[in-house]
Amino acid sequence: MTAPQALLEFFQKEATEYLDRLDQLLEDATAPDAGAVLTSARALRGSATMTRLEGLPDFASTLERLATGLRDGELRWDQRLHLAVRGAVAELRQLVERAPVWGEADQRRARTQSVALASVAAGYLATKSPAESPVLQVVPIARFFPDDGMPAILQRNPTPPITLAQRFRGDIAAAADGVAREAAALATSPTGPSQLALADGVRRALLGLADVADSYGAASISGLATRMARAPLASGVERAGVQAVAQLLMNRELTDTQLAAQVKQASLTWNGTPAPEVSIVSIETLLYRGHSAVARAREVRDQLKVHWQRGSLAQPEAHALFEELSDLLDLAVTT
Repeated sequence: MTAPQALLEFFQKEATEYLDRLDQLLEDATAPDAGAVLTSARALRGSATMTRLEGLPDFASTLERLATGLRDGELRWDQRLHLAVRGAVAELRQLVERAPVWGEADQRRARTQSVALASVAAGYLATKSPAESPVLQVVPIARFFPDDGMPAILQRNPTPPITLAQRFRGDIAAAADGVAREAAALATSPTGPSQLALADGVRRALLGLADVADSYGAASISGLATRMARAPLASGVERAGVQAVAQLLMNRELTDTQLAAQVKQASLTWNGTPAPEVSIVSIETLLYRGHSAVARAREVRDQLKVHWQRGSLAQPEAHALFEELSDLLDLAVTT
């Protein structure tokens, strides 16, 4: 359900004034008046909420949260974030013009742009410099792990609710979902000026993905996404490549090792490097025997010690190591 036509027309007029003010504040790449940006973004969000146009209030709310982060010093400002915010304001202006004929495609576009903007902002979290932090509050972590045999004050949670690796995969998948949506819209769009705007949307989503990857130190994903964002995206091959990478990053069934290998292969393919031929290796060369089995057993033993220290012996990886160690003991007596 949407608001009456008269209210939508009033919203368009009011929202245009807020967007004009935001364009003035973002005219150059220097850090804007965060308080003024927040005022206009908050007013825009409030106005959009009354329209009951699905997706639009969420997009405006994302811009408002970003402005709040700037005001509170939680986000750092630079040229790339400036371009992302300017692009979001331009997208909002086009969506506001679509208010009287709002449809499902507009909802998807608003939500996609909201996710893309949030993904970009996630890569610009500010950190206080050591000089700004009170010295008396800094406590060396070594003090919590004494070396005199006494129990440690801090202990690692053997079963944390979510690990850093899981959070990384979740955030990357969310950013990749935005890329996939933008790329799908571009792939199905008719030839014409609208394709340029859709291609820019794909680029912004890719840069958002690169920023998320950067925040986790995933240089391979960040580099690939950045190279894709700089491509013309005019050919079907390039667009299909972007969609394939987005789907790859959204695949939560892959292990971290498998994901890294496939990202590397996708990067080589994007650069035009042919995929390496898979060489056939005799199975005999993969079997441990005699002394090599003993050496491998020692490696497995050391890995199990690490699991024991972490309190993670119940994990599937540790069970697999126990099984391998059992097999290696049998192989050690062979020649």
